[in-house]
Amino acid sequence: MANEQHDVVIVGAGPAGATAAILLANKGRSVVLIDRADFPREVTCAGWLNVRSTSLLAALTIKPKAIGQSAFRDVTFYRPDFSESAKPKFEDIPGYLIDRAKFDNELVARAGANDVHVRTGSTVVDVRLDESSVTLDLGDDGTLQARLLILAAGRNTALLDRVGIATGSDESPIWTAQVDQPLAPKVAPKKSSVDVVLGLDNGGSFGLICMTKDRISIGVHWMGDRLQAVPALVLLCRRAAEHQAVPVDLTEKAREAQLIHCPASAALDRDTHVGKHTLVIGDAGGFISAASNEGIYPAMWSAQIAAEVIDKALYSVHSQDELMTFDSLWRIQMADYLRSPHTDIQFLLPLIFTNQPMADRMGAAFFLGENI
Repeated sequence: MANEQHDVVIVGAGPAGATAAILLANKGRSVVLIDRADFPREVTCAGWLNVRSTSLLAALTIKPKAIGQSAFRDVTFYRPDFSESAKPKFEDIPGYLIDRAKFDNELVARAGANDVHVRTGSTVVDVRLDESSVTLDLGDDGTLQARLLILAAGRNTALLDRVGIATGSDESPIWTAQVDQPLAPKVAPKKSSVDVVLGLDNGGSFGLICMTKDRISIGVHWMGDRLQAVPALVLLCRRAAEHQAVPVDLTEKAREAQLIHCPASAALDRDTHVGKHTLVIGDAGGFISAASNEGIYPAMWSAQIAAEVIDKALYSVHSQDELMTFDSLWRIQMADYLRSPHTDIQFLLPLIFTNQPMADRMGAAFFLGENI
């Protein structure tokens, strides 16, 4: 693989990187997609997609069956003690539940089928930004050279420092802990559903329960002390089982849950997502909804915008000038979706459980990125 040259090299083969790779390859660009993991891989993720992703999935030729896609309309909001509930109404389905491992694997497979040079199980040791190109050192796997680079290597990637892009402040970190389990046919629900447990810390922290006919996941998105996130998940699992909101008790399993950092809406705090010959997208760029902490659709959306910018930059004599347009383009299109609803969730809680229009507005904010 020594000294291979391409139009674009993409580091990170998750939803953002793979989406960008497919779209650029479809434009006739020579693209290499690198990831240190082997696929399929497991990812801590609730596994739901905004319904707005439908057209993008079609453009990528992703078939619903290949990713375990299941539409859901059954949504319930709960208080932390499950004493009250409310069901928001939607004009259309708000989204889809997916099998995240199948989803990522299918995207990478589609990339390969579209003539993307896929390199999984390869680690980028170093990045060198030259005057007119980018060189990646892959250790024993040699080097890669490309005109432009896309970083989509996930949260807290150290490569951001190598390309001189600051990650920005993170004064209010969000911590995610989750447990998953297959469901036996005798206890599986007849239809897919999503339950949102609001106000876990008497504030913005929330729980998420996603169920399909063959699996369940329960997670917390915790805005307080990171040490309290897993105990909050344990308590949520116990209460959900006690109130028969779930068909299985995952309390003991929750005690062993892994904790990950979620940079929700961090994109809005970044000065730029553009470096020398480089764009940063997906989780690496903080493209995660603040309302729901959902990152798959925003990651793919940021990749779609990046692919258009990269393609124009490759045509241009002044490619860096074209790359600089990415910052304004994504803000115009995505900022409202990413930012948190302009309200205090604790103030809203009583209204959500007593006022149907308010429950509907909360549903639209959470699942569709609309402002309350």
